[in-house]
Amino acid sequence: MISYPDVEVGGVINNSRTSWLRVNECLPSDKSISHRLLLFAALSDKPVQIDHLNMGAAVRLLVEALDHLGIDIEHNQEARKTIVRGSLWDLPKTGVPTVQLGPSSAAARLLIGALVGLGRNCIIDGDETLRKRPFDWIVDPLMQMGGQLEYLGERGSLPIRVFAGDFKGGEVRTRIGSAQAVSALMFAGIAGRRRVVIEYPVLARNHTQIMAASFGDAVNEADNRVSYVPQHFLMPGQAKVPKDPSAIAYIAALFWLINRTNPEAVFEIRDVCLNRTRLGFFEWMARCGFNLEIQQAGMACGEPIGTLQLRGGGILRAVDLDNKETFHAMIDEIPLASAICRLLPGEATFRDLFELTFKETDRIAATHEMLSQLGLRVDVNGFDIRMRGQQSVKPQANVPSFGDHRLSMTAQVILLAHQLSARVVGGACFRTSFPDFGKCMDTLVAAT
Repeated sequence: MISYPDVEVGGVINNSRTSWLRVNECLPSDKSISHRLLLFAALSDKPVQIDHLNMGAAVRLLVEALDHLGIDIEHNQEARKTIVRGSLWDLPKTGVPTVQLGPSSAAARLLIGALVGLGRNCIIDGDETLRKRPFDWIVDPLMQMGGQLEYLGERGSLPIRVFAGDFKGGEVRTRIGSAQAVSALMFAGIAGRRRVVIEYPVLARNHTQIMAASFGDAVNEADNRVSYVPQHFLMPGQAKVPKDPSAIAYIAALFWLINRTNPEAVFEIRDVCLNRTRLGFFEWMARCGFNLEIQQAGMACGEPIGTLQLRGGGILRAVDLDNKETFHAMIDEIPLASAICRLLPGEATFRDLFELTFKETDRIAATHEMLSQLGLRVDVNGFDIRMRGQQSVKPQANVPSFGDHRLSMTAQVILLAHQLSARVVGGACFRTSFPDFGKCMDTLVAAT
């Protein structure tokens, strides 16, 4: 398990336009798209240049795994360019390499899907955190489609061995509403060049489907069902990763909270992924009364790209969350949204949050504890969270992050928005997805 240092939070934010412009410069590219573009590039028969790859810890783990499997990946940090050479289709069928994916569930599940489709031997493992997370809901449907896999430890968990075999494809249904489940099965079909049809309980992030279609294969998605048929897969020689709306959510929340009574304040963030399955938090904040304008400017790898324009002020109130698609479109921002609810007028309930129980932590329980240590009252009933608004933030000296980047960033945003000080234990875990989050916070505080 990766151990991260604590973060001391405190200081007064400089709320000038210049300060926010400086922050704009260090916002991260999209982690989910980065994972998928790396795998697509590793399935290409020609070198691929990826611009602005997110190099947080979660993506670096996939880079290291692909390197171990023989893919040549050259990263130029200063130029923010990554060259991927070699193809997973060229992997030898003999030997059983072992790759370690640390705590990255996305990297592990998507890579398992690709290796099953390829029919290549491999053992996929992770750290203690990842070994506790469920894998049966990708293993079972992969085996239904001809994949040969074996649990080497506890059933349903890593480590998992993928055996060389003949992936056949076919029709399956996922039990869990998860983008990783659908993407793992999609990558099996893409790598194995086999037709797959996947039914799922609810639409979640659909980057894999969009990219596969933009790279020449046939993808049809409607009514919680996606059909994939291999056709003319051709990865472009160059692709650019847009900015990550899930990471930007924390910066946006800090701006909005600081400027609740300042309607003149404006903050624009350009080159953001505007995929509708990723904008749930921003749409929910708009329902709460925060001022938001979304402007599409173009497309990249089939994804809409554009600008988020945030303004201060607004008539604010806490708002319920009870729509499953909206929940999945903001699944990573639920701890942040639940904290914000406690600061606004009114009351709100977030319902049926089951999928949070197998994230980096049990995010229902961990959010409960983290917000309690911030002095915010929390009411949990099963998989529902009930929140009373207009509470005051009264933090303990030490606020836990549980090694979860989303909880760490939530705690830091709430503390800085109220000019309060505390130590976030293990708080540097934000490097998992947002490598420069600390730099953004330091830039705002140091500018005073």
